Amino acid sequence: MASPLSVSIVHPAFSNLKKISPLLHFFAGLVFIAAAAYEFRMNNRTTAFCEIVIGLDVIALAFIRGFADESSRMNASFRLVEVIVFGGLSILALLDQSLATATLLALATGMYYYVFHCEKKMISQEKVSVHHLGVTISNFPRDKELAWEQIRQLDAHPHSITIHTHQNKIHRFEFQKAIAFDELEQIHEFCQHYLISE
Repeated sequence: MASPLSVSIVHPAFSNLKKISPLLHFFAGLVFIAAAAYEFRMNNRTTAFCEIVIGLDVIALAFIRGFADESSRMNASFRLVEVIVFGGLSILALLDQSLATATLLALATGMYYYVFHCEKKMISQEKVSVHHLGVTISNFPRDKELAWEQIRQLDAHPHSITIHTHQNKIHRFEFQKAIAFDELEQIHEFCQHYLISE
């Protein structure tokens, strides 16, 4: 019997996250600069200067071509910094009894944390795994598990895989690079063993 196999794919949800990443960096940079303006008015010039530098740095990331595609680990690191900053600003706004600002910043913190969680997951997982229990597809916020009983048909080719379920859902993914012939054979062995012919 074939051994379990994981193949790297190009997942649409992961691709969409990479596309919006520059926009999130840009927004975070603007918030840093807005916080710097506030600190400057409060005569905290050193803090304001640091926030301006960080804000401009984060905004610059939004305009670096291909950064989101090639630097998932760095993206996740910046996203964690953004979560900490937005969380800190939310706490400060709450201490200043500015509930509306605190609520907006808390929502931004939650949103950036979710994106951080997704980007962290994207670093290690963007794959389809074929194993004895079924097929596991990398997904947000958690992986999608399809048991063999749920799968009607599975078409594997060197450059793509298509999974048809009994609920008439189709999951189609391109591989990041063409898979080897023996990997394709492993997938076909699983299909022959577990899929019931109709």
